[in-house]
Amino acid sequence: MTRRGWIRIAYALTMGLVFAFLQTGYFFQLQLRLTSAYPSFLTITLAWLAGSAAGVWLGARASQAAQGGRPVLAEAAWLAASLIAYYLVLVLLRAAPYRTSMLPLLALLIAVSGVQAGRFFGANSPLFASAGRLFLWENNGFVLGWIAAFAGYVGFGGVFHWAAPALAAIAAAGLRWRS
Repeated sequence: MTRRGWIRIAYALTMGLVFAFLQTGYFFQLQLRLTSAYPSFLTITLAWLAGSAAGVWLGARASQAAQGGRPVLAEAAWLAASLIAYYLVLVLLRAAPYRTSMLPLLALLIAVSGVQAGRFFGANSPLFASAGRLFLWENNGFVLGWIAAFAGYVGFGGVFHWAAPALAAIAAAGLRWRS
């Protein structure tokens, strides 16, 4: 395998980490600061999936428009939007805990991260021989991310959910730039 091939694999794995850190952070924070009942879980799940569906469509259109180009700046912009949405959720939950009336706004912000996740697959499938290979490497990163997120929250608490998504996103952006 070529060096570029390894970088692409590392990029997909790292994006899996990013998605796992975001989802885990959303889950823990909504459970802790909003409600530990089903509305938190359903909000995260439905908003992420709706955003992902929209993102797949946007990513496929971006991939077609690029026609073999490297839409690195668009990837970075969506990654930044996803992180901004994540940190806004954290700030809102700290500023106004236990206000279930904020669920629609929180769902919209979570959907932004979901859009980025869906767009990742649509826009980056040309980097691999098949969409299945992209999904394989991203999913492996996602599983590792869930394990790392659990260990990180247990070991480092709040510092982890503030730092880990940004650090993983910076690593992913650097790998995407080199792919």
